[in-house]
Amino acid sequence: MVRHAGPVSEPLPLAGWRVGVTADRRADAQLDVLRRRGADVLHGCTMKTLDLTRDVRLLEVSRGLVDQPPDTLVLETGMGLTMWLEAMDELGVGADLRSVLAGIEVIARGPKATSAARRAGLEVAWSAPNEQFAEIASHVADTGGRRRIALQLDGTDEEVLVAPLAATCDEVVAVPVYRWSLPDDTGPARMLVEATCAEELGAVTFTTKQAAVHLVEIAAAMGRRDELVAALDGDRVVPVSVGPVCSATMRVLGMSGLVEPERARLVAMVDALADHARPSDSAA
Repeated sequence: MVRHAGPVSEPLPLAGWRVGVTADRRADAQLDVLRRRGADVLHGCTMKTLDLTRDVRLLEVSRGLVDQPPDTLVLETGMGLTMWLEAMDELGVGADLRSVLAGIEVIARGPKATSAARRAGLEVAWSAPNEQFAEIASHVADTGGRRRIALQLDGTDEEVLVAPLAATCDEVVAVPVYRWSLPDDTGPARMLVEATCAEELGAVTFTTKQAAVHLVEIAAAMGRRDELVAALDGDRVVPVSVGPVCSATMRVLGMSGLVEPERARLVAMVDALADHARPSDSAA
């Protein structure tokens, strides 16, 4: 009996790669995508997202914006806007807040914030071309500043974001929806630092700028900051960024040889790493 061989399947693009993952949010989804591409993964979460939507300050800020509407709202993240509006809906302030926000200028840092705004019924007047907060500060300054501007924070230090706007605006109202901190248990992140320094990983992925900042902070506490940054050079270990905002911070920290997708999306990031891996596999 003649047996016909079935189609020969191509090897998975990340087969043989061990990839470190620093993510907090959507970590399981990223681990799954990497494994389906053939990678072995080491998860060392470097951050924790603290939900501030139950904090009385957010409710007070929201009521203040309803009572005294700002000229402009700056949206840093889509997640932040969604969390904010949903929390205010539950507290009975959502309808009034949405009505106010629908009647003012809205500026978004990037496509995710823009998409969230549109889903909420808000019209985005301007979006930063390269998703950089510095572009927003420059745009506000170049268009005459503002009397009263609301700023949805992105989890990083409040003053870092408020100060550039305060230079050209009479009043900046910070809207704190969530904050990033180190994880309660830094053990997995320390293991990730050790594996990176020992070049036991082929790549490390970063889906937020703060994940990169925290990994370097954890390495510094271990006395291994310089080792970590030197290893993340694109040759020994490949630093993989989700997008331009994350990449800018990674470069400031000293990482080089970054892999970055054209679109700042999780699956696109993994696919960019897979594309990067293929030449090495074929040369092997």
